[in-house]
Amino acid sequence: MDGSVQDDKVAALEERVRALEDQLAVCRLISIWGPAADTGNGQAASSIWTDDAVLQTETGQLEGAPAIGAMIEGAGQAQLVERGCAHVHSFPLVQVDGDRASAVNYGRVYLHADDGYELWRVSVNSWEFRRTGERWRVSRRQVHVIDGGPEARELLGRAVGAEGHAS
Repeated sequence: MDGSVQDDKVAALEERVRALEDQLAVCRLISIWGPAADTGNGQAASSIWTDDAVLQTETGQLEGAPAIGAMIEGAGQAQLVERGCAHVHSFPLVQVDGDRASAVNYGRVYLHADDGYELWRVSVNSWEFRRTGERWRVSRRQVHVIDGGPEARELLGRAVGAEGHAS
């Protein structure tokens, strides 16, 4: 086999492995959020965000990793943790483009009840990521409860594009 053909195959394989590693890193960041929130661990929660990150929900916006960590350690989250909560995310649809990536997924929050668990909230999440050095971090997350309104559908539309198929 020609050396340049072999080099091309190795380069193509390296590129594919890097793409898979990037997608896995993004999925891992999303997966960290739930356990961090469910234990009230603001340090773990804030560690996945860039310093200039934005977390936007239908009720407000937080700016910066410290503010996001403080929210996780706040009274509202403490009440959920005390009750027994589980932030569960679906497998995200991830797009990587160089040092930027995006993902869309569903989020569910379950709360402990006397007879098991109740579904408290279902939302759609639109995530943006940025590679900082050798590490990926969340730079923006939009969360919207699925309530029949157009906002959640718009966020979901990012995952499938205007033509209705995965982009």
